[in-house]
Amino acid sequence: MGKRISLCLVLVAFALPSMAGKVEEAQKVVKDTCAKDIDKDTAVRLVKELFLSCSPGSKVDVQGCSVPCQKSTSGAVIGQ
Repeated sequence: MGKRISLCLVLVAFALPSMAGKVEEAQKVVKDTCAKDIDKDTAVRLVKELFLSCSPGSKVDVQGCSVPCQKSTSGAVIGQ
């Protein structure tokens, strides 16, 4: 039982920092493109749309503004 809890804590510890950089990047892209400030909760929800489920070169609608997809390589669309 203790090993399972330790494993879960390790997974969470590695997952949170990798997501944190994308959240700030999402906020920056929206601010640069749309001149809008978005809070971290909204940016967390946008990470999937901006970095994972869009196609490179396409636009993503963010609160009435078109933001370029931030996915760097084409390939399988995740989450659809």
